[in-house]
Amino acid sequence: MELKDIVSVSGVAGLHKVIGRNKAGLIVETIGTGKKFATTANQRVSVLSDIAIFTEEGEARLWQVLKNIQEAEKAGKTVPDAKADNDAVKAYMAVVLPDYDKEKVYTSDMKKLFSWYGIIKDILNWESLGKEEETDNSEASDSGSTDKPVEKAPKSVAPKKVKTAAPRTAGGAKTKTTTPRKMGS
Repeated sequence: MELKDIVSVSGVAGLHKVIGRNKAGLIVETIGTGKKFATTANQRVSVLSDIAIFTEEGEARLWQVLKNIQEAEKAGKTVPDAKADNDAVKAYMAVVLPDYDKEKVYTSDMKKLFSWYGIIKDILNWESLGKEEETDNSEASDSGSTDKPVEKAPKSVAPKKVKTAAPRTAGGAKTKTTTPRKMGS
């Protein structure tokens, strides 16, 4: 499974796999339980491949941070759980992303990140992680520009006003329609 197929839904715990679409939103399956449900228009759905974490210089993509967590775990560092001490969570975050923005990234965000890692570490396709973004960047550099062309949205066309002809008399001359004037009292 890839990050583009996994979403987080506001108001619903855990992570979910996108399995389809309907008129109102997405049909998702909760990872782990297999419970299927449809999202509503009121729920915010965040695709994991679109998420980034603030750093001092800008942003780090989620896939980069997840790879760092995996490497740290392979090196023997245990990933803190949701009930871990805040200091331990911050210390671990400093290991996996040393230049994270300490003012913008909250401890609750870090705990959520580590719980997400625990959910997807066994099902995520680690080899393809980040490859999609790298191919997008190489295609942009091959074309000579790193900026993607901006497509202009089509202008909305207002409906044309249709003029109706004034009533005509039998001889073809236009008749005046009179409306009574409002008189002051």
